[in-house]
Amino acid sequence: MATTTMHELLTVALQDLREGRRVVAARLPEIAEATRDEETRAAFRRLTARSTHEMETLAEMVSKPDGEPNLWAAGILDDACRDVASTAAGPVRDVALIGAIRKFLGADIVSLETAIALVQHDDEQVSEGLRDLCERASQADHLLRQQLRQLTRQTEDQPEG
Repeated sequence: MATTTMHELLTVALQDLREGRRVVAARLPEIAEATRDEETRAAFRRLTARSTHEMETLAEMVSKPDGEPNLWAAGILDDACRDVASTAAGPVRDVALIGAIRKFLGADIVSLETAIALVQHDDEQVSEGLRDLCERASQADHLLRQQLRQLTRQTEDQPEG
């Protein structure tokens, strides 16, 4: 069935956001364990825990919480798993994994902003909840951006070979 109304599109968006968190909750722990940097690992663990909680929050916002698999989130996490397999453990891998997870957060922020635009005049409680999720995603991205800078500075200071 084709989506024809803004309300139907909002439902699809909320389902997609929830399914994205399902992917993160299931797959990010493995990626977190592949990092060497403690701060990065802790940030990934917090994102995993937050994703688990946010799945429930998003399910409460929509009458049919389960949707189709989230292809963009799965693809980004697939990419991160390839980075684990193809990059030596250490700062270089950690930087690659931060980049992958920041791609997820960037896509998530855009998806949240779309959902906020769809709901902003209809349900203030849902709109406020989505704005809170968007703010948390932005904070996580900011933290990982700082961590990226820290790790790349460390890598520059180390001699090659």
